[in-house]
Amino acid sequence: MPTFAVNVTSRGAAACSECTREAFFQARIESPAGRWHTRWHTRRRANACSSHLVEVIQTLCAWAQDNHLAAGCLTVLAIDPYSLPRLSVLGVTDEGFAFYSAPITREGAAARREEAIHYG
Repeated sequence: MPTFAVNVTSRGAAACSECTREAFFQARIESPAGRWHTRWHTRRRANACSSHLVEVIQTLCAWAQDNHLAAGCLTVLAIDPYSLPRLSVLGVTDEGFAFYSAPITREGAAARREEAIHYG
């Protein structure tokens, strides 16, 4: 998984995507890669404080729907906002602790065909 730039608060912690507070959570939309789904690719991710976690999840789910994802997973992780920026600079991706995961599905073969058209 590639490293990513982290928005940092004035105290050196990973910042929420919606405000300037420390982000103790990260929500991700992941989709299966390849025919046999042996690996998952993170398509989008956003950091969130506890006040904005629901909004960030709703935004990511809306993005998945707008981009016609027929299969995928929403994963929410607890992260250490103070170590994330330091590890990112070193090229280390701290995955955090995944405590919630749910499928993002759109029913039917039509949804899968639509996704194939958009993503080849």
